[in-house]
Amino acid sequence: MSPAALGPRPCRMLPVLVVDDEPSFRQSLAEGLRDDGHHVLEYPSGTAIPPFDTLPPDAILLTDFEMPGLNGLEVADAFRRAHPSGRAILLSAYTIPAVDGAVAARPWLRFVSKPVDYETIHALIHEL
Repeated sequence: MSPAALGPRPCRMLPVLVVDDEPSFRQSLAEGLRDDGHHVLEYPSGTAIPPFDTLPPDAILLTDFEMPGLNGLEVADAFRRAHPSGRAILLSAYTIPAVDGAVAARPWLRFVSKPVDYETIHALIHEL
């Protein structure tokens, strides 16, 4: 179900950075977030992101794990170094045992398996 079909949502509108090398997924997720009123910045890879310290410090980062160049965990760590209160959601279509330990060691990071349920993403954005 698309976010627009669910009607308006009472929530704090946060800037959201969507980083994913799959254009259709990135654009679909960004569209849903925009429909919810979020300001969304999209990037096709971690290396396409401008310097992290130029990004909104209150943004939520949504990043794919498997990408060319920097992987999603590297992107999340770099964002967090630039913004110590930064929060992130790591997305992956694969179960990666190393990610479980990495997420457990980072209370500011959540992991969501693809295919992504938009309701889960929406809830996590507002939990973080």
